[in-house]
Amino acid sequence: MPLGTRIRQTRTSKGITLQELSDRSGLSKGFICQLENDKASPSLQALERLAGGLSVPIAYLFLTVEEKIQVVRANERQEYRVGPEGLLVQMLSANRRNLKMLIIELQPGSGTGGDHHAHEGEECHYVLEGTVRVTQGEDTMVLRAGDSLHWNGFMPHRIENSGSAVARILCVTSGAVEDMLECNECDEVLAAENAVKGLK
Repeated sequence: MPLGTRIRQTRTSKGITLQELSDRSGLSKGFICQLENDKASPSLQALERLAGGLSVPIAYLFLTVEEKIQVVRANERQEYRVGPEGLLVQMLSANRRNLKMLIIELQPGSGTGGDHHAHEGEECHYVLEGTVRVTQGEDTMVLRAGDSLHWNGFMPHRIENSGSAVARILCVTSGAVEDMLECNECDEVLAAENAVKGLK
């Protein structure tokens, strides 16, 4: 998005008139109008004054679409089944971001990972419901609703539902979801989503 468009959108979304922004920033109304129409290039000092007049950090004026707030509505979550055990995965985070958040639902006796399952990135898990057994290397422990863990994915690990009811885990990871779940389908779904986004 051009800088001028970003300035205009920020100003109008805050209900600030050109005259008000001029008064707040000390820049002329004509100059601001030229900026908003990308007919002038502002100096760093002018940008600082504009940002101050808009009550935003100067970096806000340079955010890309991907860096701005992205909302995933409950009824818009990408959802798919993974592997022979039929893990249900719901993506809570936006596409093309470094940090991913998802809910993993495990049926009794099912699990994710294995003896040699490892990947790049860190993971944080919070047990929403049920009881799970987690194993990393030689360490094994049981987690129940309300418990959480944080580990590095490069150590072989596994999570399995050790209870008699469905277990649900909130997971936040900096790794690739398709690697974390060993999921070709995830890779295909995410690639398809990114391709669609690229067409917009």
